[in-house]
Amino acid sequence: MIKYYICSPLSAPTKKEVEKNQAYARGYAERVEECCGVKAIVPHAYLPEILDDNIPEEREAALEIGLKLLKLCKKLVICGDIVSSGMASEIAFARKNNIEVVNLRDLIN
Repeated sequence: MIKYYICSPLSAPTKKEVEKNQAYARGYAERVEECCGVKAIVPHAYLPEILDDNIPEEREAALEIGLKLLKLCKKLVICGDIVSSGMASEIAFARKNNIEVVNLRDLIN
Protein backbone atom coordinates (compact mmCIF):
# COMPACT_ATOMS: atom_id res chain seq x y z
CA MET A 1 0.00 0.00 0.00
CA ILE A 2 1.17 3.54 -0.76
CA LYS A 3 2.21 5.49 2.34
CA TYR A 4 2.12 9.24 3.01
CA TYR A 5 3.99 10.80 5.92
CA ILE A 6 2.06 13.31 8.05
CA CYS A 7 4.21 16.32 8.95
CA SER A 8 2.66 18.54 11.62
CA PRO A 9 3.76 20.28 14.85
CA LEU A 10 4.19 18.31 18.06
CA SER A 11 6.16 20.40 20.56
CA ALA A 12 4.27 22.85 22.74
CA PRO A 13 4.76 24.61 26.08
CA THR A 14 2.46 22.28 28.03
CA LYS A 15 1.69 18.58 28.07
CA LYS A 16 -1.95 19.37 27.33
CA GLU A 17 -0.95 21.29 24.19
CA VAL A 18 1.33 18.44 23.07
CA GLU A 19 -1.60 16.05 23.49
CA LYS A 20 -3.74 18.44 21.45
CA ASN A 21 -1.11 18.40 18.68
CA GLN A 22 -1.07 14.60 18.80
CA ALA A 23 -4.85 14.57 18.34
CA TYR A 24 -4.55 16.98 15.40
CA ALA A 25 -1.94 14.68 13.85
CA ARG A 26 -4.26 11.67 14.15
CA GLY A 27 -7.04 13.72 12.57
CA TYR A 28 -4.79 14.77 9.68
CA ALA A 29 -3.89 11.11 9.15
CA GLU A 30 -7.56 10.12 8.97
CA ARG A 31 -8.29 12.87 6.43
CA VAL A 32 -5.36 11.85 4.23
CA GLU A 33 -6.31 8.18 4.35
CA GLU A 34 -9.93 8.97 3.46
CA CYS A 35 -9.19 11.36 0.62
CA CYS A 36 -6.25 9.54 -0.95
CA GLY A 37 -6.78 5.86 -0.22
CA VAL A 38 -3.30 5.54 1.29
CA LYS A 39 -1.83 4.58 4.65
CA ALA A 40 -0.84 7.64 6.65
CA ILE A 41 2.33 7.34 8.72
CA VAL A 42 2.18 9.65 11.74
CA PRO A 43 4.80 8.65 14.34
CA HIS A 44 4.55 11.85 16.37
CA ALA A 45 0.93 11.04 17.16
CA TYR A 46 2.05 7.98 19.13
CA LEU A 47 5.76 8.12 19.99
CA PRO A 48 5.26 10.68 22.79
CA GLU A 49 3.39 7.94 24.64
CA ILE A 50 6.72 6.10 25.09
CA LEU A 51 9.42 8.73 24.46
CA ASP A 52 9.72 12.09 26.24
CA ASP A 53 10.30 14.97 23.81
CA ASN A 54 11.87 17.00 26.65
CA ILE A 55 14.72 14.51 27.11
CA PRO A 56 17.24 15.18 24.33
CA GLU A 57 18.25 11.52 23.92
CA GLU A 58 14.62 10.41 23.62
CA ARG A 59 13.72 13.28 21.27
CA GLU A 60 16.64 12.29 19.03
CA ALA A 61 15.47 8.66 19.01
CA ALA A 62 11.95 9.74 18.03
CA LEU A 63 13.28 11.95 15.22
CA GLU A 64 15.40 9.07 13.90
CA ILE A 65 12.41 6.72 13.95
CA GLY A 66 10.38 9.32 12.07
CA LEU A 67 13.02 9.67 9.35
CA LYS A 68 13.28 5.90 8.94
CA LEU A 69 9.51 5.74 8.46
CA LEU A 70 9.60 8.72 6.11
CA LYS A 71 11.94 6.76 3.82
CA LEU A 72 9.09 4.29 3.25
CA CYS A 73 6.69 6.98 2.04
CA LYS A 74 5.81 8.30 -1.40
CA LYS A 75 4.82 11.77 -0.14
CA LEU A 76 5.29 14.01 2.87
CA VAL A 77 2.13 15.97 3.67
CA ILE A 78 2.60 19.31 5.47
CA CYS A 79 -0.35 19.93 7.80
CA GLY A 80 -1.18 23.18 9.56
CA ASP A 81 0.08 26.74 9.22
CA ILE A 82 3.19 26.46 11.42
CA VAL A 83 6.41 24.72 10.38
CA SER A 84 8.35 23.71 13.50
CA SER A 85 12.08 22.96 13.54
CA GLY A 86 11.35 19.23 13.56
CA MET A 87 9.04 19.61 10.58
CA ALA A 88 11.65 21.67 8.71
CA SER A 89 14.14 18.83 9.18
CA GLU A 90 11.64 16.27 7.88
CA ILE A 91 10.82 18.45 4.85
CA ALA A 92 14.52 18.91 4.03
CA PHE A 93 15.10 15.16 4.41
CA ALA A 94 12.17 14.37 2.11
CA ARG A 95 13.42 16.74 -0.58
CA LYS A 96 16.97 15.37 -0.32
CA ASN A 97 15.58 11.84 -0.75
CA ASN A 98 13.26 12.68 -3.66
CA ILE A 99 10.09 12.23 -1.64
CA GLU A 100 7.37 14.54 -2.92
CA VAL A 101 6.37 17.31 -0.49
CA VAL A 102 2.76 18.53 -0.64
CA ASN A 103 0.49 20.67 1.49
CA LEU A 104 -2.65 19.10 2.96
CA ARG A 105 -4.78 21.96 1.57
CA ASP A 106 -3.61 21.18 -1.96
CA LEU A 107 -4.03 17.45 -1.49
CA ILE A 108 -7.67 17.52 -0.37
CA ASN A 109 -8.88 20.25 -2.76
